[in-house]
Amino acid sequence: MVKPNWTARRAAAAVCLAIPVLALLWVPWYPHDAPHLAGMRFFFWYQLLWVPGSVVFMAVAYALRRDRPPDDHSGRDDSGL
Repeated sequence: MVKPNWTARRAAAAVCLAIPVLALLWVPWYPHDAPHLAGMRFFFWYQLLWVPGSVVFMAVAYALRRDRPPDDHSGRDDSGL
């Protein structure tokens, strides 16, 4: 059985979470009037398009991280106190 590369999956999940953030923070990309969609300027429908788009990227990131290996913590405190 092939062991999944958890570091690669974690990096892919981070990229999936970063894409919507970067797409919306890069303002010079979308402050335009045209093209219009259903009477809305591009500025508004571009941002609204990222609402479901962000959900898709977050779902993919969750799926990538869902099957991660269990933590080594057993729930006890080994501080000696």
